[in-house]
Amino acid sequence: MKVNIEPDPDITLPTITLHIPTDYPEAATLIAALENFSVTSATLTVSQQGQLIQLPLAQILFIEATGHQVAAHTIDKVYRVPRSLSAVGVELPTHFMRVAKSAIVNTQQVYSLTKTLTGNLIAFHNSPKQLYASRRYYHDLKQCLEQKGLL
Repeated sequence: MKVNIEPDPDITLPTITLHIPTDYPEAATLIAALENFSVTSATLTVSQQGQLIQLPLAQILFIEATGHQVAAHTIDKVYRVPRSLSAVGVELPTHFMRVAKSAIVNTQQVYSLTKTLTGNLIAFHNSPKQLYASRRYYHDLKQCLEQKGLL
């Protein structure tokens, strides 16, 4: 693949033009990957023991709001997020998805989604932590995970 980068002082946002052969076999895969691409920060500002740190998004299992507190959960820790869940949700990449009024999940970290009598339980890779998806968001979450081949 050939990549050309041309700085342009007349534009404010990066623009990508892709030229592919008409018989290119992976065209659909490439287009889908580019549509999901976003130029967002790969970290989230969180608080740990009164100190602000940059937590890599890949480490986050889910973010939830409890009362007036927002917390980001990793495999073994919980960090306080100094902003509202809505404000955080707007800035997250597309693989983060709202699963309840008070929770956003990193779909790349989901191990299983189980429909039970008490709710729709989400389990995560290498973690005992679990989260419930509300009925309102269950269908969209299930469809997203099926498309990614996770279910």
